[in-house]
Amino acid sequence: MGVFLSENTAAPNEPQPASNHSTGPEYGMRIPEGNGQPPAWGPAWHPEATPQAPLPRPQQASEGEDIGRGAIFALAAMPLGIIVWMVIWNFGWITSFVTFGVAALAARLYVMGTAGTLSRKGVWIVASITAATTLLSFLGGVWLDAVSYIGGVSYIGGSPLAMILDPEPWDLMGYNLATNPDFVKAYAGDFFMALLFGALGCFFTLRSLFAATKA
Repeated sequence: MGVFLSENTAAPNEPQPASNHSTGPEYGMRIPEGNGQPPAWGPAWHPEATPQAPLPRPQQASEGEDIGRGAIFALAAMPLGIIVWMVIWNFGWITSFVTFGVAALAARLYVMGTAGTLSRKGVWIVASITAATTLLSFLGGVWLDAVSYIGGVSYIGGSPLAMILDPEPWDLMGYNLATNPDFVKAYAGDFFMALLFGALGCFFTLRSLFAATKA
């Protein structure tokens, strides 16, 4: 008989971060050109509406661009994003700030790896890393619920990472995903909400990068 873990899932009615819910979207002004980055638009409540350091300016593919090295550097943003997501998930929240940060950080790390070059192919690598981080982060949240259900970790004095090599939470999560329809239904809403907030967080960053690599 499957173990139903929906009791550990963040309830849909639990409060979400204020930045993801507003009484109505307010649209900001067009960002002036000439500051070294492509023009962008975004609602005032989006994290990119606040002043920030300019993203690396993409360039067309060049013979000197080391795509493999850039991808390896950009992958460093993935575990950081997963850890931050799991910390926020533990409080019952789902936010777009994680994918926003992952996309921006992956782009900067890619440029570091290629010695200052970010081509259209590099932007696709950044987008793929951001998407993979979103999916793995959600699975990490489900695993965190399994750890909490087992009761092997006290979040006051311990860390869930202490059970990362313990097969019990992995077996519990895999068994329920494969055989327990109620378990899957309980997480379906959270999964689509994670995709929605994930897309919202990285959309404007990736759009500006793709737009800057047009011929």
